[in-house]
Amino acid sequence: MSLFSCLKSKDTDIGQKSLPGLIRLFSQKKSVNPSSEKGTPRYTFLPAVFTLEAAVVLPLTACFFVSILFLFRVMQVQLEVQKALDDTGRKLAVLLAEERKTGEVTELAVAKALFSKEMLDRKQAQRYIKGGCAGVGLAKSRLSEDEVCLRASYKVCFPLRLLTRKEIRIVQQADCRKWIGWKPATENANGDVWVYITETGTVYHTTKSCTHLTLSIQSVTYDELTEIRNENGEKYRECILCADKNNKFEKAYITNQGECFHRDLNCSGIKRTIFMIRLSETGMWRPCSKCGSAQERKD
Repeated sequence: MSLFSCLKSKDTDIGQKSLPGLIRLFSQKKSVNPSSEKGTPRYTFLPAVFTLEAAVVLPLTACFFVSILFLFRVMQVQLEVQKALDDTGRKLAVLLAEERKTGEVTELAVAKALFSKEMLDRKQAQRYIKGGCAGVGLAKSRLSEDEVCLRASYKVCFPLRLLTRKEIRIVQQADCRKWIGWKPATENANGDVWVYITETGTVYHTTKSCTHLTLSIQSVTYDELTEIRNENGEKYRECILCADKNNKFEKAYITNQGECFHRDLNCSGIKRTIFMIRLSETGMWRPCSKCGSAQERKD
């Protein structure tokens, strides 16, 4: 019997039945067995069941979307933990710089206390991390003489079990340098010291504060050049690198230690781009007449 014929049946009051009642009605309709003899039809009942596709696909689809949406929550937890690590690292860099005699075990305890304090206001992270704030381990952090490396390890529990895993392990890291001030470059284990060279120079310098590197530039008129001398008592000659430059201010630029006057303030002969290399890499560069000779006398 078709659905249309059922709806047209006079002995069925469809208008007074709800949706569950209609489902039971259609499921209990009798069908005729065609193999029965004429005049004596046999009836069988057809139960109403869900299809196999609906029973399998719908739960899997729901689990998939729940897992995808939960990954955004995991990202939020990572952001909160990283912010707490960065804040803890900055505070620890200042605190340990003032107290250098504390041991590594004490420093880790201080780091754990500061990190726990930073995590108090981060409710989402504590909610989804296994064990809350206590579930974040900092045991693999490294606290050296100059650096602070905080390494946090924790687990986040998924609302649904994915295959054989219900939790995921996350490791995050924050690096900071202790506030111990500037530390000058020293020689390495082989006794090879750092030296300084310029882009266009032919000598190397043993100190960055050499007067040939930290130039004192002053501007003068072209008429004054005939009377001004450098610190060695020599007259200034024209720089060949910027001789063709047009200076609309009619000014020349000189230094106390230089030998040339420059028409362009950005000339490579007056501008210093400093590189730091090892002494063993200087090659054909000769030592500076000022800082290099002083280093040789010291040696």
